[in-house]
Amino acid sequence: MTDRRYSGSCGSSSSSSSSSNYSGFGHGYSGNNGYRCGIKTQLHAPSSGRCNNHHNNNNNYNNNNSICKTGVARPTTAAMHVKKRWKTAAVMLLAVATVSTVTAAFYFNYAATACCAVAPQSSASLLREPSNTAVADGGPNRSKSVGFSALRSTSKLYAVCEIRDRLRSPADRDRFSRYRRQTVDSTSSTVNKIQENKHNNNGESDTARDGDKGNDTTLIYFITPTYPRREQIAELTRLGQTLMHVSRLYWIVADDRPDCSLQIMNLLPDFSIPYTYIASPMPAIYKRDPDAMPRGVSNRRAALNWIRLNHNINDSNAVIYFGDDDNTFHLDLFKEIRTTKKISMFPVGLVGEYGVSSPIIDKGKVVGFFDSWPAKRKFPVDMAGFAINVQLLFKYPYATMPYKAGFEEDRFLSALAIRLDEIEPKAENCTKILVWHTQTAKKPKPIVMVKSKASLPGSLATLLDQVTMLGIGGVSETTGVRSYMTKNGNIFRV
Repeated sequence: MTDRRYSGSCGSSSSSSSSSNYSGFGHGYSGNNGYRCGIKTQLHAPSSGRCNNHHNNNNNYNNNNSICKTGVARPTTAAMHVKKRWKTAAVMLLAVATVSTVTAAFYFNYAATACCAVAPQSSASLLREPSNTAVADGGPNRSKSVGFSALRSTSKLYAVCEIRDRLRSPADRDRFSRYRRQTVDSTSSTVNKIQENKHNNNGESDTARDGDKGNDTTLIYFITPTYPRREQIAELTRLGQTLMHVSRLYWIVADDRPDCSLQIMNLLPDFSIPYTYIASPMPAIYKRDPDAMPRGVSNRRAALNWIRLNHNINDSNAVIYFGDDDNTFHLDLFKEIRTTKKISMFPVGLVGEYGVSSPIIDKGKVVGFFDSWPAKRKFPVDMAGFAINVQLLFKYPYATMPYKAGFEEDRFLSALAIRLDEIEPKAENCTKILVWHTQTAKKPKPIVMVKSKASLPGSLATLLDQVTMLGIGGVSETTGVRSYMTKNGNIFRV
């Protein structure tokens, strides 16, 4: 005899069991209120549209347990659990990624405050003149100096080694002024003739070339990334001699090393330029591939962060420029970039296979770029080919440079939401080269072998100590290149 409770068929409009009732486990079922194909009539059951069979304690199921008569497969309980777990895992992963991104951005922009922040200053206060009571020994008037031991307690991002926002002393200022006057006076007759000719031809006269004198209302933050090598001091010396001729310039030297260089700390005050010296090493994770190391990124990021922490947010009278320590700069470049309202661009010589990298200008607007390595970059420009107004850093507080070699400029400018129609072309509509991407040939550091350091003649011992201190070379008694001295044509072993 067939059990009438299970004799109903999917899709039948009537059944012989329609008048029969089943009562068990607190549930009342009738033939018209049971399970039908695709419909479950119980109030607590989901209306999923699938063929479902409610099971009782005896685990009685429909004869077709997995597939309805319509042929639609019913998902198993295990598959539903896997799907639910997958969704949960995806949501958790997205939440963790969001929190990590926000935390990293916050840490980068604000975690270094403990070591590096001072009261925000206007561009005028950064370049204040020294008082009449100068240091007796003529040493630098340093507002902040951090020694080697201080690096252990400061931020892991970077450490400020030294800040000097005053000129060295009145005596040094006069000495540099005399040097610059003598340089101009040595060619005064020629300069006067040129000025007279220009005055006669154009009705106006130019001042003697002394940097960008006469257009010095805007402060220039000149950011220089550098790294330890035997040419480092020579490069910084040459660059410092150029920057000496530029008024209202604040030099930020960011060194790719974990500690402060005593040689650089002794060198920078000689130029009488207000500066900040930062030790900002590259994270070790980015040094694994020597062929794709993002050089200078940690240094520029540290310098940008220092500006955000120390510049007065309400002062827009400042521009930021990235100048490598081995580049060559025309003094007119500084006059050009001072007028930057948002972002300015100009050509850079000695770059890539074209020999130049530059925006292309048509009717005063940027319409494209000329660069031998486009690489699908929106802004294929050189790091030395643009300047930005300082207010962009505060408008986009999380904008920075990525640790991706070759894409630092493009990603940085994209993070600042720059548009082509906002770019201000400089250098006579990008037809004149005022900066060159020169590079000094790199050679291994030599080791000079001597018989005995204690028996070196005359000044040679002191000179070799200087060579070692500057990182130009080394001295050894056991290895290296044999050294000799000459006297009256005769050669003697040192």
